[in-house]
Formats: sequence, structure tokens, C-alpha cells
Amino acid sequence: MRTGYDEFGLHPGATYDSDCRTTIACGISGSEPLASSAFCTKPEDEMEKLSHRSSSSLGVARSDSMASVYSGAGEGRYGMVPIRGEVEFGLQYNYKAAQFEINIKHCRDLAAADPKRNRSDPYVKVYLLPDKSKAGKRKTRVKKHTMNPIFDEVLKYSLPLEELNSRTLWLSVWHSDMFGRNNFLGEVQLPLENMIFDDPSPKLYPLQERTEPLDDIMCVSNKGEIIVGLKCVPPDPNSKKRTKGTFLLLVKDAKNLQAIKSNGSSDPFCKSYLLPDKGRSSKQKTNVARKTCNPNWNQTLTYRDVSPDELAERSLELTVWDHDRLGSNEFLGGVRLSLGSGMCDGKPVDWMDSNEKEIALWQRMLDRPNFWVEGCLTLRPSLELASKN
Repeated sequence: MRTGYDEFGLHPGATYDSDCRTTIACGISGSEPLASSAFCTKPEDEMEKLSHRSSSSLGVARSDSMASVYSGAGEGRYGMVPIRGEVEFGLQYNYKAAQFEINIKHCRDLAAADPKRNRSDPYVKVYLLPDKSKAGKRKTRVKKHTMNPIFDEVLKYSLPLEELNSRTLWLSVWHSDMFGRNNFLGEVQLPLENMIFDDPSPKLYPLQERTEPLDDIMCVSNKGEIIVGLKCVPPDPNSKKRTKGTFLLLVKDAKNLQAIKSNGSSDPFCKSYLLPDKGRSSKQKTNVARKTCNPNWNQTLTYRDVSPDELAERSLELTVWDHDRLGSNEFLGGVRLSLGSGMCDGKPVDWMDSNEKEIALWQRMLDRPNFWVEGCLTLRPSLELASKN
């Protein structure tokens, strides 16, 4: 048994989960969805920070093992086993059940993760990229002491056929090590765009070295779009109430969001801040839309006592999340609407970073007070500031 921590931060004295890997349990529970005007509690904020901070998107806060986080997300490589061999699997779409099925037959001539005994304990793991969440993982049983394992297992995903056009099959083979890190034995990446599933017969695919960096796949993936309306209302000079003005945000709907749940859908909601204010008075949320990747919220969020001049110096951060009652909410994408100057009150800030389309919509709102302006914006795959607050 090793002493201390190894290079991956794994401790030999820790307990092991059902996959015989080191387990970290954070014990964080989710909260019920809140209405658009409500403020969420600090524990939920902490869960979202954990979720978005993890580049693997597997969610350590969901009590997954550290080894699974590394091996599942492609962070680094376990062991130095030379890659060789083939994997045989077939693909078909079950129209009656609306399921995508991967028939894992066998592997042959795998490398020996244990060269002294000339054997491995292999299993196969599958994701449909860009989904690398825990719910998106499928895997076979482990076959002991063989380099030619026969699996004969069918791994299934419940999702519409048209959604496969935006997915990439990521199949990897691993040696299961009950006392430490699992060893990578090879992978196959197969884009499913425009694929016709008319031949379910298994085919042999040579195992490849790890594709690096895997996160590039996530960054280029379409995170979907969000449709919003904006309106700035200057103060009424005839009103007895002293106010600077009002900013209205209409969160209409979103399209083609990432499917997080195992049923091929998500439970999305939106959260907004009017930066630089990240306090509770600035945060507002929509309701949660259940079991959909194309939510229709159609909710208006209101920011009072803010002038058009102030809006020119501020940024609207709008993020989309998948709601999880039992774990951390999963980040689905976001936008920042501002003039993109990079400055606030004469000082450089990293949250005034709007792209061309975001800037154009924000400027149209400022140019047309008392009128609604509407735009469809592409969700960014990451907002660095969201992981810091």
C-alpha cells in the first residue's frame, strides 16, 4: 500500500466505492426550484460553483470517485500501458423505444495492464459527447484476467434520433484497478452526424491513443441558443417617486440545450446578475422547465432603480443551468450583455467582455429607451467569472 498522496491526489487510506476507486462524498443536497423573483440560498450557490469549476462536468459534489472524475473526463492518463488491440461493437437506433443502442461485443489483443501476470481486467465506458456528466456515462461489467474480453452487453440512451446529429460517440477501454488508478487501454471517437443506422451488425475498430486535449471537443460543441428581450425605462419626470429608472429582462426560451439527464433531457432554468453587483439584490431566476432541451420560460425579471447611463457601465450576466435536486446544478452555458469596453469606472474588468452580437443587442436597447428589443444569442460554453462567484 502506498503512503501519502500520489501524483493525482489520491490517498491510499481512503474508502473505496463499488468500482473500487477512492471516493469523495461532499454531502451537498439541492434545493427546490424558486420563482423568478426569489433568491436562492448560499448552499445552492456553492453547488453551482463546484459544478462549473469542474472542467470534467462530472460533478465531484455528486459523490463520484476521484478516479472516475479523472478517467471519465479524460484529464491526464492513468498508467503507461501501450495502446493496442481492437474493440467490436454495433450501433442501431430503436425507433419503437426511441433509444440509441451500442452493442458492445468484445475486445481482442488488448495490452496487459499487469505485465508480470500478462493480464488485464478490462471494461468499456461510453459517453455521447458533448455530454460528459455522470448521468451520461454508460459502462459494461469488468471482465477479469483477460486481454480478449467478451462483453455482449447493450448500452442504451433514450433520446430523439435527430439529437444524435450533434453527438460524438466516445468509447474507451479501461483496466479496473481495485487498489488505485484505472489504466487507459485505448479509445474510439465516432462522430454520429448524418449517420444512417441501417446496419446493426458489429464492426471492428482499432483502439487509439488518447485524443488531446479533449476539452477542445467541448468548446466547439454547440451549447444552444437563448432568446431574450430587453427594455430600459428612463425615470418618469412627472412621477412623485424618485427613481433612476428600470431595466426589464424577458427570458423567452432556449433551443438545443445540452441533455444532462439519462432520459436525454434537462431541467433548465436561467439565473441573471447585473454586474458588477453579485449580491442577493442583483440575482434573479426563472422557474425550472422540466424534462426539455427546448424550454419556454417567457418570464420577465425586473431590476429597479437603475438608469440608462448606469446600464452603459454594467453587464448583464445570464446563465443557464440544469437543476438537480440531489446534487450540484450543471452549467449549460451563458451570455454577457454589455458594451464590451473591458472597463468600468475607468478600471479594467474581466466581465465587460461581450462579443459582437451581445454588444449589438445591448446597444440597441440603450438607443431605444421605452421599447423592447429582442435577440437570439449563442450560449458560451464557459463563463470564467461564473466559476469565481
